[in-house]
Amino acid sequence: MEDEMTAVMDSARKIQGYHNAHNVEPETFFMSSYTSPLGTYTLVSSHRGVVCLESEKEMERHLTRWKRNGRLLQRDVEYNAALARELDAYFAGKLRRFTVPLDLRGTAFQLRVWEILCSIPYGVTRSYREVAQALGNPKATRAVGQAIGRNPVSIIVPCHRVIGSDGRLTGYGGGLPRKRALLDLESGIPPSIAVS
Repeated sequence: MEDEMTAVMDSARKIQGYHNAHNVEPETFFMSSYTSPLGTYTLVSSHRGVVCLESEKEMERHLTRWKRNGRLLQRDVEYNAALARELDAYFAGKLRRFTVPLDLRGTAFQLRVWEILCSIPYGVTRSYREVAQALGNPKATRAVGQAIGRNPVSIIVPCHRVIGSDGRLTGYGGGLPRKRALLDLESGIPPSIAVS
């Protein structure tokens, strides 16, 4: 009888342990708005770093996915204060490299592309082909373009610095006027108009 009771208790512990392992607290993202010379951005961070920096217009796709995946969204200006200060300095032309920690989430390929984007110096542009070559796969320009298009942390992961091989501005989630304004800013031309 005692052996039977021990077996039941062991089973109960295993079930309890299994249940607790899958009953993990949902992750919280901290959100705030940031008003820039180019319009309003939404700043989103986790406990590990910046998860997303997008124009308000671009945020809907992220919000839908996060809610579907059970993320908790909490308004918190203070949590994103360091990022806001760095953005202030960037838009004032005083910051060339961001130091806030990032919490990038993507495929291994996307993360590698975003890492290469972060290596493009302030005020310099690269073509999609050059980014693909830096990956070691010059034929991957289309895949590079798709990875760049999924970059959730604009400005800090500087996808605006990637242009067409012919020097023309090409796709940018925030719109080509915003891309032009960011490149102008990095060339010493302060943004003079708000971009919606």
